[in-house]
Amino acid sequence: MTQKKGQITAQQTRAIEILLTSRSIQQASEICGLAYKTLRRWLSDPTFKAALIQREGETLDAATRRLAGLGNDAIDVMARIMASGENETTRLRAAQAVLDNLLRLRELRGVEERLTALEAAVYENTL
Repeated sequence: MTQKKGQITAQQTRAIEILLTSRSIQQASEICGLAYKTLRRWLSDPTFKAALIQREGETLDAATRRLAGLGNDAIDVMARIMASGENETTRLRAAQAVLDNLLRLRELRGVEERLTALEAAVYENTL
């Protein structure tokens, strides 16, 4: 089977999925059954790197949606704790962590959007 230019192989797709859940490139190469040097070479390939970045973005988007879904629950927890006057430190910290992370993700999304726009402008000006 021939690989079309600009596309990655099934083995590379699997490597990307494993990279997303591995602690290191070394661990990912072992799980994939690839030589470490092969995976490092793939990581320097623009097509593979673009596919990896796209998949990382998709993963972050999914995590953001899940975290956003917890936002209302976190606010409810905080409201119940405030109303009850009970000491529920663990639940309060968890709720606060959800809200803090939602705010951070929102800031990161804004930075990412601005960076993408800047990159597009630079690209257009270099043509």
